[in-house]
Amino acid sequence: MTTSSPKGKEHPEQTSDANVESGVEQTFPASDPVSSTASQGSRAVPLEEMMPATGARTPGHDDTTLSLRFPDSEAAKLALEAAVREGPIDRRCATIDLDDDRVTMRLEVPRADRDRIGGLLRKHGGMEA
Repeated sequence: MTTSSPKGKEHPEQTSDANVESGVEQTFPASDPVSSTASQGSRAVPLEEMMPATGARTPGHDDTTLSLRFPDSEAAKLALEAAVREGPIDRRCATIDLDDDRVTMRLEVPRADRDRIGGLLRKHGGMEA
């Protein structure tokens, strides 16, 4: 609740901390300003900018493609999990293709990380495609 001056104008800067805190509880995200903040609107960042669309890849301007072959799909999945954990890379940047007797993983990785992530995948059973 804001306080009013005798002339009827509200002064949000004079709102007690207890009232401000009760307005903040159970809100998401933490970057949203309190609604009684007079200097900004109710949302610091538009929702569309905060979360990419479901299934959308994070765009990369210098991505390069790594293609590696694996002995089986289980080895490819384990290598992908290792790359996500240790890379770290975005899981949505990878595809695993199953052909008759070949399992191929393709990853879009930053050019600067290509050798490091390629070495990590080779350590987990990956071979040049």
